Amino acid sequence: MEDRRAKLAAAQRLIAPLVTQSERVRHPLGCAAIDDCLHGGLVQGALHEVAAAEHAATPAAIGFLLALVTIAAGSQPLVWVLPRHSDFGLPYGPGLKAFGVDPGAIFFLRCANTQEQLWALEEVLRAGAVGAVIGTRPTGLDLTASRRLQLAAEAGATPLFLLRAPQDHEASAAVTRWRVQSHRAANDSLGFLAAPRFAVALERVRAGKPGAWVVEWDHATLCLRLPAGVQHRVPEQGSGLFAA
Repeated sequence: MEDRRAKLAAAQRLIAPLVTQSERVRHPLGCAAIDDCLHGGLVQGALHEVAAAEHAATPAAIGFLLALVTIAAGSQPLVWVLPRHSDFGLPYGPGLKAFGVDPGAIFFLRCANTQEQLWALEEVLRAGAVGAVIGTRPTGLDLTASRRLQLAAEAGATPLFLLRAPQDHEASAAVTRWRVQSHRAANDSLGFLAAPRFAVALERVRAGKPGAWVVEWDHATLCLRLPAGVQHRVPEQGSGLFAA
């Protein structure tokens, strides 16, 4: 047993220098239970995917994605790669501000086809000149193409956040994959919405563990938190929101 432990320790010392700095940098979400599943937070130079539980939940998925972007990129400039045609149009300025994103700090790139989208995503990621890159994951994107995006994110030490279609179940090299549904939010003393809430499932995380939570976004402090009195659980295969 001691010999095996010594060999394992030696192997870890050999591998450690091969791990890039971007893989070591993590951004805590501020919720201990979630950060524990992520081994400390979101990896900086990595591909992260967010999918809606159903088509109608796409706005909620975009909101949660923006929360992750703000946590990872702060006030740094962003690049948003968009297809020429989108079911939900262009992002709404006041809505972006509610998630801590400055509309004036986003560069929008409109692409005519999937090939242009992938080229733009890779080029921007490898440049390493922005805080984060946002895009729409083309349906049917194969594993090889997603690996290229992951490698580009590592090379540029830049996180990539892709919105994934609910019906897209293709294999992916993403470090994390989330599935999101809207959740009834609490009201303030005047009856207005206090903070948006999301039911989120961490379906995949490299070297981590899955989980499911209800989280809410605090637009004043620009952070996620677990609302009191709400139960959280491990996703069950094939169960509603948390289906794979």
